[in-house]
Amino acid sequence: MEAFALAFMAMGLLVLLVFIMYLLDRVNTLERETRLLTRPLNAPKEVALAGPFAGLSSKKLWDAMSGRLPDGLDASTVDEVRVLYETVLHKHVDAIFQEGVKDGQRGMLGEPKNTKLINTSHGPVESWLPSAQVNTLYKCGLDSAQLPSDQLDAVRAALDEAGQTLYGKAMVNLAQPLSASLMPLPVAELPILAPPAAP
Repeated sequence: MEAFALAFMAMGLLVLLVFIMYLLDRVNTLERETRLLTRPLNAPKEVALAGPFAGLSSKKLWDAMSGRLPDGLDASTVDEVRVLYETVLHKHVDAIFQEGVKDGQRGMLGEPKNTKLINTSHGPVESWLPSAQVNTLYKCGLDSAQLPSDQLDAVRAALDEAGQTLYGKAMVNLAQPLSASLMPLPVAELPILAPPAAP
C-alpha cells in the first residue's frame, strides 16, 4: 500500500512538472509574439517620420520648406509641416534680431549661428536659416540698439528685405513687414491718417 502511495505521488509530481513546463513554454511564446508586434512601433524609420515636423530638423527642415522635398515625404506632408513651421521661422528670426539688440546694448559684436533650438507647443525643433539673412537680421538688431533714430529707416528697410527673402524662400505668408513688430516706429513718427471725406 505504501508503494502504491509513493507511485501515485511520483506520478502526480511528474504531471505537475509537465504542466509547469507547458506553462513556461506558453509564456515564452506570448512574450516573443508581443516583441514582434511592438517592433514596428520602435523601428527607427517610423520614429523618424513621426511628430509634427515629420522627423525633419535643421537644414533638412529648411530645405523641405524651401521646395527641396526629402526622400520619402510627399508634398502634402510638407505642406502640413509648413503650417507649423511659420511659428518656428518667426521665433528664429526674432531670436537672431534680439541677439543683435542685446550685443548692441552691451557694445559687443558677436557672430550669429545659423542653427537655433526653437521651442514650440509641439516640442523643441532645431531650426536653420541661411547665413546671409542670419547676418542681416543680427546686424539690424545691433544697429537698432546703437544708431540714432534718424538713421534707422535704412535698418528697417534691410530688415524688411531679409524678412521677405526668408519668408518667400520658405513659402510662408509674411503678414506684415518684420520692422512693424521688431522695430516699430515711435508714436510721434507714425503717419497721421486723414479722416475720410464726407460724402
